[in-house]
Amino acid sequence: MGAACCSSREESKNGQVPVPDMGPKPSVAVIGGGIGGLTAAIALKKAGADVTVYEQAPQLLEIGAGINVQGVAMAVLVDLGIPLDSFCDYGDGITTSKVEYYTMDGVKIAEEEVGLAAGAPQPQMSVHRAKFHNVLIAECRRVLGEDRVKLDHAFIGMESNGGKVTVKFQRLMSNKEMLDDVECDFVIGADGLKSPVRKVLCGDGLPKYTGRTIYRGLCHVDAVNGDGTTVSLCGDETSNFICYPVSESMRKEGKFHCNWGFNATRPEPGGVESWVNLAKMEDIEKELKDMDGNTFGGLTPLQIAQKTEKIIGWALFDRDPLESFVFGEHEHVTLLGDAAHPLLPFGSQGATQAIMDGEALGVCYAEAMQKGEGVKGVIKRYSDCRAKVSGEVVIANRDMGSTKVLKVANEKTAGMGKEEKTKWCEENGPTLHDEVIKAYRASMPKTVRTGK
Repeated sequence: MGAACCSSREESKNGQVPVPDMGPKPSVAVIGGGIGGLTAAIALKKAGADVTVYEQAPQLLEIGAGINVQGVAMAVLVDLGIPLDSFCDYGDGITTSKVEYYTMDGVKIAEEEVGLAAGAPQPQMSVHRAKFHNVLIAECRRVLGEDRVKLDHAFIGMESNGGKVTVKFQRLMSNKEMLDDVECDFVIGADGLKSPVRKVLCGDGLPKYTGRTIYRGLCHVDAVNGDGTTVSLCGDETSNFICYPVSESMRKEGKFHCNWGFNATRPEPGGVESWVNLAKMEDIEKELKDMDGNTFGGLTPLQIAQKTEKIIGWALFDRDPLESFVFGEHEHVTLLGDAAHPLLPFGSQGATQAIMDGEALGVCYAEAMQKGEGVKGVIKRYSDCRAKVSGEVVIANRDMGSTKVLKVANEKTAGMGKEEKTKWCEENGPTLHDEVIKAYRASMPKTVRTGK
């Protein structure tokens, strides 16, 4: 799935479709300065649009933890002119080699090659989210201009009239001071899971709690895990633990800057969810103790968590997929990333799919402008490219994505001792790899530009 928007067209060396000079460029407002929004801004600017990013945060803080970005998405960023070295050097990211899957008691089920080893055009990247984000911010400011990334602009509403969109903002701080309205030709809501832009477009309320919460943290380990470029998972159908390195400089020293996450079933939380909500060790201690048969960098999951200064607890919410990214009376507005298709954290698809949304917007903009279809043509092409396939990722991730192999192995080996389980996994692991992991990876959307 994920066919190219256009099967044959002339492309420039950087992969963008040449756009003829057709007079004034449409003005584009990207609401949200996250990974997807920044990628879209860069892609649209390179395709010929006049772009400004509006981010509600008064300052861009280094929050969050690690992310994995698939090789197909890294290729998008490289093709947009961001050198891979920026993510490896300034971002201190790891180029990931493989993902390993283990049972609760430490029996290896299967492993998969990723990135270049799996035939991707660029390596998979394991990196701290803030450092990855900082690379994109710097590139966006370079390409758009310093004054085109505007902070402390919280979206509060919009009006569509005669092919124009008037967007209303206020400051998040400073007593919520109203800012000047912005009139533009095209608005992209890249403002996250609880998107205010989506609320105006869809009115579909808040996302639904999935029954799962993920606990995340970072710590330093004085030994590498695997070959130092490995993502490791263990667990069953109810909970799973993942860890991977996010610092190339520490890997070179024989150490492991460990990003970890523990995904578990929990009752619906109260209050406001935030990436900075702190959790307590006792919230997860007993469940992690049950995974003591596994060691990563010489430490069990519980020992890794115990070395962590701050543990974040983040409840996981979900929405049903949208059939279209075209929105009736707001025909010059669309959505991107979590605002369009929030993804559960399986298979390393969140940032990947947001980046591919951004790429698709750039390609579709260039194609539509070349054919004189205007902004409505851009959104129609973008929706055709991305609505169905991104919705299918939402559904696939509800079933744990590639991590489902942990559930399947647990069901198949129920009641077995460790020796018998080890033998079963040695014999059946390759089949599980093909039927679960490989099948999931093959179902993921391809880049709209190259089909790879």
